[in-house]
Amino acid sequence: MAPRTRSNSLRALISAFALLGPACVGTAESALPESAAPKGKLVDPSTLDAGDLIGYRKLTRADFKGEKAPPEFAAVADRAGATTCARLVTPDLELEVSGVRKASGKEKYKSKVRAVSFKALMDRNCSWWNDKVASERPAYVLEHEQIHFAIFEIEARKLNARASEIARDMESEGSSPDELKEHELEVHTEVLKDALESIMERSHDFDEDTSLGYKPARQKIWRERVTQELAESANFAR
Repeated sequence: MAPRTRSNSLRALISAFALLGPACVGTAESALPESAAPKGKLVDPSTLDAGDLIGYRKLTRADFKGEKAPPEFAAVADRAGATTCARLVTPDLELEVSGVRKASGKEKYKSKVRAVSFKALMDRNCSWWNDKVASERPAYVLEHEQIHFAIFEIEARKLNARASEIARDMESEGSSPDELKEHELEVHTEVLKDALESIMERSHDFDEDTSLGYKPARQKIWRERVTQELAESANFAR
């Protein structure tokens, strides 16, 4: 019997959310304190505020609309120049499920991923600017947050470069649509988990290298590095 389409919109409701480390321009500590380190987690998007979301672009002071520092950075709010709230989402994920009835009367289901992509977003309502600190070196603070956003965007582009591979891994066969959806969610979650770990590790290294005091030479190295990576991955921007 020919396959019969059951659904074309099963979606893995999971995304990565991160609070990216603040530019602490007035300190000179030997190691990045945990209170100032980047923080991230996987979440169901429906648990987050709708936010004021923008895709990757050049940031301005006006993009930081938060009225106060996120609670996770309250301990360093008096030293933080700004914080950026970012999300890694899957705006296009379309899974087609077809069923075939066997001679026994039972049905076997097979999934096919028709579309999958990844995108980095900044939540402007959550992102916060501290005029008391950032006014000392506003260009440095803004560049710092731009680099954090770039790290997020670069990881999204890496996933888009692997979209075909990720789509294949999401596809499966089973005895019910729910079984296929569970597999899709498991693979999708693992992909985002690995991406978030990479983002957090790199963001931590960046903050440890540049956020403990005023280090324009070190930050310039990071800016040039991410600028080159963005240029090389431009074809995978979404």
